[in-house]
Amino acid sequence: MNAPRRVFVVGSVNRDILVRAPRHPSPGETVTGSRLDTGLGGKGLNQAVAAVRAGATVIMVGAVGDDEAGVAARDQLKADGIDIDRMLVRDGVHTGYAVVTVDDTGENSIVVVPGANGTVTAENVRSLLTDLGATDIVVLQNELPPAAGTAAAQRARSAGATVVWNAAPAPTSLDSMPDAIDVLIVNEHELLCVAGLLGIGVEARDELIGAVGRRLDAVVVCTLGGNGSIVVDGARSESVPAAVVDVVDTTAAGDTFIGYLASDLPFDGITAAHLRVAGAAAGLTVTRPGASDSIPHRRDVDQFAGPVASGTAINTSWSEE
Repeated sequence: MNAPRRVFVVGSVNRDILVRAPRHPSPGETVTGSRLDTGLGGKGLNQAVAAVRAGATVIMVGAVGDDEAGVAARDQLKADGIDIDRMLVRDGVHTGYAVVTVDDTGENSIVVVPGANGTVTAENVRSLLTDLGATDIVVLQNELPPAAGTAAAQRARSAGATVVWNAAPAPTSLDSMPDAIDVLIVNEHELLCVAGLLGIGVEARDELIGAVGRRLDAVVVCTLGGNGSIVVDGARSESVPAAVVDVVDTTAAGDTFIGYLASDLPFDGITAAHLRVAGAAAGLTVTRPGASDSIPHRRDVDQFAGPVASGTAINTSWSEE
């Protein structure tokens, strides 16, 4: 592992309401669920928890409400060893909420209500990231207002820090894409959305990844669910298979992958070895129910990553939410 580097996660914090049902309802249909749980999530919180459990020094930048959910989120982040001094608390605003439905195959669907997440401004972010340095990593997603993400990326670029953008939820306009990206992490759906916004019409997946990387001048990592993941860095391309696991709940799998990858992000390029560790962490996550509660610690991942690194075959399907 590389020497410890600070990982700043600028992102969302949610209270999750998780519903188990045999299948996802069609429009207008009512389906009877089998279980109801609550927990903490949001892409920002999940990725921060994954990074700190992987061994990184993590600072969380975002906002919660002055409600019980906000207190619980701050308490959990602090208990995990994450610096919460840059977490804003909004009076009279509820913390973000996400309603997550998980079907019998482990696949999920999510509806997010931003709450306090939607109040984070560009000026907030600029004022909270004044001490960035060249060895720092700034991780962004798409669950804060676009101006906040753009401000974070610009601040990071001016400081020489590395910007990691997870284009999730998939962007719907160029305005929701930061203008300074060093590493882009997407699933296949998000890749197509980013390519479409950039006007790139290449059909072959690997060529499309390369074209997006060239247009953004960024390294691109694409997660492929049951087919593992691939990194394209200029002319270099490396891919790894996914781990074989019994899927229980796919929630937070992609966030775990991103947090682990950010924690080990090398100066000299992402390799198959980095993808294997991040993929092993994601594989363990889908064997457990919940969002942040399902994210494994590094000792468990290292133990599990042995057979993964040896080239275990793939069978697993999981989404990147």
